[in-house]
Amino acid sequence: MELRTLQTLVEELAKALGEATGEQPHILQEPQQAQGISHQDAMIEFTHEGKLYKLVIEVKRSLYPRDAREAIWQIKTHLADLGRENGPFIPVLLADSISPGARELLREERVGHFDASGSLFIAAQGLYIRIDQPTSRKQQRSITNVFSGRRAQALHAIWTFGSEWFGVHQIADRAGVSPATASETLISIERREWVEVRGSGPSKERRLVNPRALLDAWANHQATMKPSAIQHFYVRSTTLPDLQKLIDETCDGEGVPYEFSGITAGQIHAPFLSTVSQVFCRLPAVHGAKVVLNAIDARPVREGWNLAVQEATFDGEFKFRQRQNDLWVADPLQTYLDLLQSGGRAKELAQHLRAEKLETP
Repeated sequence: MELRTLQTLVEELAKALGEATGEQPHILQEPQQAQGISHQDAMIEFTHEGKLYKLVIEVKRSLYPRDAREAIWQIKTHLADLGRENGPFIPVLLADSISPGARELLREERVGHFDASGSLFIAAQGLYIRIDQPTSRKQQRSITNVFSGRRAQALHAIWTFGSEWFGVHQIADRAGVSPATASETLISIERREWVEVRGSGPSKERRLVNPRALLDAWANHQATMKPSAIQHFYVRSTTLPDLQKLIDETCDGEGVPYEFSGITAGQIHAPFLSTVSQVFCRLPAVHGAKVVLNAIDARPVREGWNLAVQEATFDGEFKFRQRQNDLWVADPLQTYLDLLQSGGRAKELAQHLRAEKLETP
């Protein structure tokens, strides 16, 4: 972390402490560049209700559960080596961003933390401070960038392996992304402790061990995202099965990939709703969608629609589709994510689908 950023975080921590305690903290040691593990990055001293406290501070760029475990061990070892494991010395970790899982772990270990959002936790004898602030947009992007773009594609591929072991190139091939993107994604989720690791170097393998945490985090991310644009059409068709068959045959004839999505896919994977009156479909953007929609004489409408179309920005979005009932359908994970951003009873269907198809038995 750059020295200026480090100094800023330490100064902001001192300010937050002053506001929380009504006392004026003193920065005893200015941050130094490139300190070793055996040195604290800074130290702050303050008095509260007549008792002296000294914060022994180490600064990290970001903290996820795996990083937090290592950092906790480092700072506690440092205090023990200096004979400071007891008394007024309080270990504190500072970072630009700290994930929710890392915050929880630090609180369990009674290690203080502070990040750029202003969230603060200090626990010691006679002193307890906890201030929870929402993460900034920058912090949120740092924490959730694994759920967007090509990294999300790699993450989806990881999900498809279930509890099987896999390597970087297997993920890259299955997701249709570069090995570098696959590697970055794997490192990110390893820090979150969603996977376990064996081997090293080119033979290093991982496997998913905490699918529930992955699903929860991805669902939370979906809740913060603007729903994808959907276009509404009316197609002359007697029944929804006839419309689905018409789309399948037309796409096959035109050489255009597609997948039924949202409620349509949810009802195929795990029937739940008693009646459904529309078809939801994902088609390639621009040329592919236009060719198919023209071929089936789909007319854009605002009301009375029976076909909803979401355009895919790249063909890789169809990597994980499945053939069911002689139709191409978004796989359960993609369907779950689609449903979370849909209205009506889609969210109920999403929870039913998760319980039936995504939760570990």
